Amino acid sequence: AVMIWPRQSGLSTWDISQSNHHCKMAEQRDLDIVIFGATGDTGIVGCCYLYFNGKKLGIERWAPAARNLGKLQEVVLSRIEGKDTGSDGILPADPIQADSGDYDSLLKMCARTKCVLTCAGPFQRYGEGVVKACVESGTDYVDITGEMPWVQKMKAKYGKQAEENGVRIVSCAGYDSVPPDLTTFLAAKALEAAGDRLSRLEVVVGCWGGAFPSGTIDTVLDGVDAGKNAALHTVSFGTLGTAPRKRYTKPSPPPPGCEYVPKAEQGSCSDSLLWSLVPGYSTLHRQFCVPHFMAFINVNVVHHTAAKTGYGGIAYRERMGGLPRGPMSLYGLMPALLSLGGLATICLLALLPYFSTIARKVRDSLNAWPAQLVREKIFDGYKSTGKVTTCGIGISEKGVAVNSNMSSLYDAGLGFTMLSACTVAAEMVKTFGKNPTETGFCSAVVAVGGQALAEALRVQGVAIEVTVAQQSRL
Repeated sequence: AVMIWPRQSGLSTWDISQSNHHCKMAEQRDLDIVIFGATGDTGIVGCCYLYFNGKKLGIERWAPAARNLGKLQEVVLSRIEGKDTGSDGILPADPIQADSGDYDSLLKMCARTKCVLTCAGPFQRYGEGVVKACVESGTDYVDITGEMPWVQKMKAKYGKQAEENGVRIVSCAGYDSVPPDLTTFLAAKALEAAGDRLSRLEVVVGCWGGAFPSGTIDTVLDGVDAGKNAALHTVSFGTLGTAPRKRYTKPSPPPPGCEYVPKAEQGSCSDSLLWSLVPGYSTLHRQFCVPHFMAFINVNVVHHTAAKTGYGGIAYRERMGGLPRGPMSLYGLMPALLSLGGLATICLLALLPYFSTIARKVRDSLNAWPAQLVREKIFDGYKSTGKVTTCGIGISEKGVAVNSNMSSLYDAGLGFTMLSACTVAAEMVKTFGKNPTETGFCSAVVAVGGQALAEALRVQGVAIEVTVAQQSRL
């Protein structure tokens, strides 16, 4: 199929009556997936993934949605116009005008589709309206956020209603946190099938190539600015700086039963997070390691899934991969020290005035060429943009070793993130309206099922391998 997009200034949208906002039945939705925030870095890549791989995912109809349809035409639609979708791709339906600041437009968007895949971040600023609209309209939801405090806040606010309405709300469906979460799940279930139980797992996550999406960096820098401003306001007894904005105040504890990580699992989660953030020597991977920069997000998701799927209480450690580990590097000691030195330098620089302003300018300068290169490959049939690897080594209660590995030929921030999120959304579409066993706020592994998700990712070209040793290492 070749896309010939109509050259017109006014792009059509659908007017959906209020009576459709609460319908859940699949036959009443004309779209399988809507990508909201389609003009951003990740949104553009997600549109390309469905354009070139929609049939391969098993969906039939999808549409992009954005606040500015003119910009959508410029940065997405005009660039795929005339490109062959190939045998695996699907042309988009008419684009949808939807604005995070216009709740009625969000409801109309959600009423048309079985699943909304939202890429409009930072989610602390722009995400709540889409969650609320999905819950109200009975539409499944997937996002690529890594903002765990926001996820917890949304669960406390909308979790009960989502469960009552049979809606699945899945956050962290990209590079954070599918690779470590699915790797852990597969290791645990492989041991379970052998009559054993996972006790400890150490995961090394690596990524090469590509560029960071701007929204992720903005989220980090917003947090830095908020922390500096709050500290200045406190130490000056309110004479300098301004009072912290409401959205950055420390959230109150969620009501009982509304925790993202179940209360019984929180002790193990806290221990895993603490030790994942401490650099040191891994006896399982036999190298010195530094913390993975997404560990503070992923640990929560891993323990959420563990508690929900029967292997809660595990000891989990997450490390950064891609560093030299041979004898010449003292088994990773030298690169680990250099990495920690670089991190300490950045933390000190972050204390300086105008750090965020300068950091954004440096980001825009350094990120421009890699981002452009990724986009060129993405628009050219979604070609390889880098690499993501996850290597998990675990030990069972009986001392049996398990290896759980995953790799993909796409960069972490854009290529793999949207491959993963689109796969999760497509799998949810297949069970939409069929009374899924898990509803409410849950991880991708819990919402879709770990084995089903692994198989779906394999179909999309992700290599996944799990092996259990024949004898104990004790």
